Amino acid sequence: MTLHTQDGTQLSKTAATALFTPVTDTDPLIKATVNIDERYDQDGADPRFPYDGKRLAIRKGQVIRTSVLNEYFPAATVDSISPATGPAAGGTAVTIKGKNFTPGSVPKIGNVAATTVVVIDAQTITCVSPAKTAGTHDVTVTTDANTATKASAFVTT
Repeated sequence: MTLHTQDGTQLSKTAATALFTPVTDTDPLIKATVNIDERYDQDGADPRFPYDGKRLAIRKGQVIRTSVLNEYFPAATVDSISPATGPAAGGTAVTIKGKNFTPGSVPKIGNVAATTVVVIDAQTITCVSPAKTAGTHDVTVTTDANTATKASAFVTT
């Protein structure tokens, strides 16, 4: 077998290689080493963990783009904090509402980790505010996918 250009010129390996430009793959292929199940809420009524249904999402040996795997980890958002104020000494029980929280999510107030963290479901986290200097602080929640921020969302007095 030989390769030729459209005009009929026969190509050597060197000449053929020169006709290609390198491509940087920003979405590389990856291969699953085990079967991976997707857990989900079967009736859509209860978003709490753990989920009540499962289905095979990616089978062992399957090759997918990295972006396909990333779709299983949607970006979190922080929508509200209640209450939005507390003493600088900390100790305020806080509820954080948002989207796409995951087990193990880490909430911070003013860049200091909250304590007694409970991820109730994909939309709700409860925690206790840390000690902070008096002022206005950002609230962040770090998940597997990203760190979501609600700017100036908690005020310590």
